[in-house]
Amino acid sequence: MPRWVLALVLALAAALAAQSVRLGHQVLQELEGLSTAATDNMQWNLSQAEVEHLKLESAVLTARSPADLPLLRRQFDIYYSRIATFRESPLFAGLRQSPAGTGLLQKMQDRLDRMAAVIDSSDQQLLDRLSDLAEELQQNSGDVRELALFGVVLQVEDSKDKRLQLFTILARLGWVVLALVLALALAALLLGRLYRKGRRLAKERARAAARMEAMIASSLDAILVVGADGRIQAFNGAAETVFGYSREEAVGQSMVNLIVPDHLQEAHKAGMRRFLQTGEARVAGKGRLQLEARRKSGELFPVELSVSVSQSGTDMVFVSFLRDISDRIAAEEELRRARDDALAGERAKHNLLTVMSHEMRTPLTGVLGAIDLIEGTGPTPEQRRYLQAMRVSGELLLHHVNDVLELSRLESGADTEKLRIFDLEELVSGLVESQQASAKGRGIDLSLHCSLGGKSVVAGRPRAVQQVLLNLIGNALKFTGEGAVSVDVMRLQGSETVELHVADTGKGIAPEDLERIFEDFITLDASYGRGSEGTGLGLSITKRLVHAMGGSISCESEVGEGSLFTISLPLPPAKAPPRRQEQGRPRPNGACRLLIAEDNDINRELLATMLRQEGHHVTAAPGGAEAVQAAAEERFDLILMDISMPHVDGIEALSRIRSQNLAEGTDIVALTAHAAAEDHARILEAGFAEVLTKPANKAELADVIARRAGGGVKALPRTESDIHQFFEALGKEQARSFLIAFCDEVKALQDQLLGAGMLEDGQRKEAHRLAGSAAVLGLPDLRAAMLAIETAPEDEPPPLAPFQQAWAGAEAALAPHLRG
Repeated sequence: MPRWVLALVLALAAALAAQSVRLGHQVLQELEGLSTAATDNMQWNLSQAEVEHLKLESAVLTARSPADLPLLRRQFDIYYSRIATFRESPLFAGLRQSPAGTGLLQKMQDRLDRMAAVIDSSDQQLLDRLSDLAEELQQNSGDVRELALFGVVLQVEDSKDKRLQLFTILARLGWVVLALVLALALAALLLGRLYRKGRRLAKERARAAARMEAMIASSLDAILVVGADGRIQAFNGAAETVFGYSREEAVGQSMVNLIVPDHLQEAHKAGMRRFLQTGEARVAGKGRLQLEARRKSGELFPVELSVSVSQSGTDMVFVSFLRDISDRIAAEEELRRARDDALAGERAKHNLLTVMSHEMRTPLTGVLGAIDLIEGTGPTPEQRRYLQAMRVSGELLLHHVNDVLELSRLESGADTEKLRIFDLEELVSGLVESQQASAKGRGIDLSLHCSLGGKSVVAGRPRAVQQVLLNLIGNALKFTGEGAVSVDVMRLQGSETVELHVADTGKGIAPEDLERIFEDFITLDASYGRGSEGTGLGLSITKRLVHAMGGSISCESEVGEGSLFTISLPLPPAKAPPRRQEQGRPRPNGACRLLIAEDNDINRELLATMLRQEGHHVTAAPGGAEAVQAAAEERFDLILMDISMPHVDGIEALSRIRSQNLAEGTDIVALTAHAAAEDHARILEAGFAEVLTKPANKAELADVIARRAGGGVKALPRTESDIHQFFEALGKEQARSFLIAFCDEVKALQDQLLGAGMLEDGQRKEAHRLAGSAAVLGLPDLRAAMLAIETAPEDEPPPLAPFQQAWAGAEAALAPHLRG
């Protein structure tokens, strides 16, 4: 039998019971209504109205003087209130619902309103109109008697209706009681059938429980059933295997004393007390937890524990599932050791790259610096070729070192470059222009086409864009013997995406190698006779840089036809920032006092010589302690500090100088072979003004001195001894030849400026070059004038007057040496 049938019968019985209760309640209410004096109360009120009318009539007839009027008015108010009760009280609703009763009440109310006007008048007026009141009351007496009789009629009719209604309710109650008896009989029949079914289900549950017990006994997890008193009630076979106790030994014993380690027993007991007292559970029902357990042998081992609470009435048990996870913990520990070993290997690789960077850059600084100095001594053409070969090899080695370091930086996720607003067309144009000499030397036509729709100013990472293009253009030139390399830059219509295409007519790439070219250390020409040199990191670095900017890179190529690299970058258009005038310190207009701290003897000597040749006064310190002492004894315009020095390194030396206030207002620039981004961040955080990475060339040194050495000790006067030293270093003939060429170049620049309305880039570069020569010759005024030309605003004519005045003085100083 479906359960819904019983549910329906029980619901019907409940509804009938509720209906019988409701009807019985109505019977009681009706009987109570019949037994109360509500009708008597209505009759009494109607009779009382007649009495009050007679009292009012008596008061009117007996009133003779003003002293009798208050009684008259009070009696009127009483009678008026009585009539108002008939009009408003729910007791007289039946009277008001009758048309005859309503008319009678309205007629009496109109009469009362007329009498009220007389009652509310002055005493004299009231005395004068007593006869009118008597006449009104005489007419009203009949209406009062008729109203009382009308009430008797209504009372009789109402009693008859209530008796009929009571009879109807009793009849309904009888039918409901009969239906309720039938429903209860049917429910008893159904409950009997359910009882028999329940007995069958109990037997089935017993069989299911037996099967469940068998399953628990065969479970691989230890299962313990523990009562609220903490004693074990069930202990399966897996528990016997895990803990070493037999079921007979475990059942009835305290679980705490049996399997819980000593150091966890108090916590377990406190948790049990808390749960039994407050119901707060921290283990039960909280999923799987990892704890320790104890075997019969006393051995402690890790277990995974899950506890659930089962309650039936007042009987509560805790069912615990425990799994021995010793093997898993051992495997995890092995994985952890492997991970730590891998991380240690990564750290070792990183440290190796950092150390090798420093150790390789330091000698490279000496090699390239020595080449710069030798080139200034007037070598023969053959010697110049050897020096050029040395420079190319040194710079190539430096490029390879930079590639490896850049790969390490990108793998670590470091990206110190922030979003900036820059002119993309200007950046690409400058980059292509810088590669024209290399392209022409190889007989390659290098071209550029920009189509940015008038939106060349963008927001992005210019250094990364420049490096990506430089790698691709450099590869295109390297692998194109003769032909053309084209660079196309275009903005996609209605988009923030810019596509950059670098195409060449080189030897192309095989289809099976198109994916490999972006992998680390991949060079497609790995034979002994390799036609191109490189680490195989250029395209790998390029791909990482592109992805770091949120872009994509792809390559299409045909063997023997050439290759096309396509880069898509999100470079939204931006508004160019307003051009600001240079702020901060003024550029130095002469020699500066410089302090250099360098522990490498060769690098220190070469750096000092290069700076002295630029006309500066240089103090060289072989270590950090000596640099601190020099800063205490003399004031400098700029301090160039190596970082890795024995005993007192550059960071410690900076800290001592700043803490002792030895070089207030003087910038300290780090000159280091450490090239990693995190190293630079650590150096800048220590307080250095900026970081120069070794090997630093003359242009970089001149730039940092120009930006950082201003505002310190003013330029020192130079004497003709500089020119004498120049002649001694180069020899008379070569020095005189240099002076003649220098004068011709200055005059040529002067002629160009006289006929020019605005400065051109070539003229600025020439002024910058001649400013260095003027510094070597000890001509500070001419050098300052050249620097003023180099940095003059674009929209103003060149400053010719200072230049001509300085050149006139320089010609006079050089004239004796030109004549020999």
